[in-house]
Amino acid sequence: MSETDLKSEIQTPVHEPLLPIEKKLVAWSLGSGLVLLTILILLTRVSWGG
Repeated sequence: MSETDLKSEIQTPVHEPLLPIEKKLVAWSLGSGLVLLTILILLTRVSWGG
């Protein structure tokens, strides 16, 4: 493969759909982040007496 072929191959964006396991990982990480954020907010309000 020549250098120009390599450059054009690197510069050409390739869209690959997410695998089902990747979708599950994204969903779990977002879900757990929201749950933990909610718990943190509730604990902060309780500790401040708000």
